[in-house]
Amino acid sequence: MNAVTDQRIRYGRIIAVTFGLLSLGLGINELNGGIIVGPLHIAPRWLPAIVTFPAALRAECWFFIAYAGLLFLPWRQIAKSKAWGWFFAVLCVASVLFAFTMICEVMAKNYIAQNAHIKAKIPVFQAVLLFLSLGQIPIELFSCKPELLD
Repeated sequence: MNAVTDQRIRYGRIIAVTFGLLSLGLGINELNGGIIVGPLHIAPRWLPAIVTFPAALRAECWFFIAYAGLLFLPWRQIAKSKAWGWFFAVLCVASVLFAFTMICEVMAKNYIAQNAHIKAKIPVFQAVLLFLSLGQIPIELFSCKPELLD
């Protein structure tokens, strides 16, 4: 493996850990109903007044936290064991499920906006999260098995 490929794999791992921190923050922020740090207030993604299924929202938050835990795993060390295939399969399913939750969130927010007779916002944040989640599959695959890049 050449130095450029190794450097790109390190950048991919940094992206994965950063996305894990973001997922962890999203889950914790939503469970707490927002976070206030001095003058900074980070509001939850869903207003409590419009949430009709709070149990589903809590389940989504715990899923985000569990997904972050998957992203924090030491994938290069796991690649040397037989369990890597199982962990990678769980990561693939969880990444697709994360993307599915982002699609459902966009659909729900569009439905809410339509019922309120207002125009829905463009789902840029959800789209970025969707692509980041699906990008975790090749990042972890190639970080553990860089020979597949050649």
